[in-house]
Amino acid sequence: MSKIVLITGCSTGIGHDLAQQLTKSGYTVVATARRVETLANSPAALKLPLDVTQSESIRQAVDCAIQRYGRIDVLVNNAGYAVRGAVEEVPVEQAQQMFDANVFGVMRMVQAVLPHMRQQKSGQIINISSVSGKLVTPANGTYSATKFALEALSDALRLELAPFGIQVVVIEPGSIKTQFHTTVEANAEAIFANLGSPYQPLYKQYQKVTADMRRQEPEPDVVSRVVQEAMETSHPKARYLAGFPLSGRLVLFLGDSVWGLVVKQMFKITNSVVAH
Repeated sequence: MSKIVLITGCSTGIGHDLAQQLTKSGYTVVATARRVETLANSPAALKLPLDVTQSESIRQAVDCAIQRYGRIDVLVNNAGYAVRGAVEEVPVEQAQQMFDANVFGVMRMVQAVLPHMRQQKSGQIINISSVSGKLVTPANGTYSATKFALEALSDALRLELAPFGIQVVVIEPGSIKTQFHTTVEANAEAIFANLGSPYQPLYKQYQKVTADMRRQEPEPDVVSRVVQEAMETSHPKARYLAGFPLSGRLVLFLGDSVWGLVVKQMFKITNSVVAH
């Protein structure tokens, strides 16, 4: 029997493409989304409603997959979203909701699936993080914080689950051509529209930089291919970059000080002199 792969957040973008690509490659895909009707065009073998912020929704979806197939071989935690804005101006409630989906949603999924994987004595958890879990830009701090947290959880899980034969892999996409940015802009609209904000120059430059980046974005299949590579490698790496340019990989290698200089130039940030 082909491997059973449960993927969260399959309505659009990376999750939608991954469900398609893995199905074509012979995997049995359980595609999930908050609104199951958004999965109408997905070729997945099983389509289920699943809200990663709701424990009962998760339990029902996992139970349904287990009842149908008897096992879950791979869990891909893909569901998530971003809120933009300076740390000072992002409402704490908005940040909490984002953490609930991006971090605690992954914890809920892991805690629901792991008892079955441990019983199988095998399994793989693939967490879709972001290059923002490595590199931070201004106006993106709260989203990056969720991905930094996801990286830490993944590293702990990798060590905790090794004795049970369960692998944990992190995928770090760069900017990918999906509807992700549409949601981002909607979430940031009220913050960026505040003309009285002291961060208005930053927000204008941020929108310019991200617009330039979007013109060069690769399609989500670049991420799907990396996920499949990690699934089909007997000893996968802890982390894989996906859709991130060579210049960015070089900055990662050179470290924080170089990245700081790059970001200051990109966002036209200058240090003011503070008198004491």
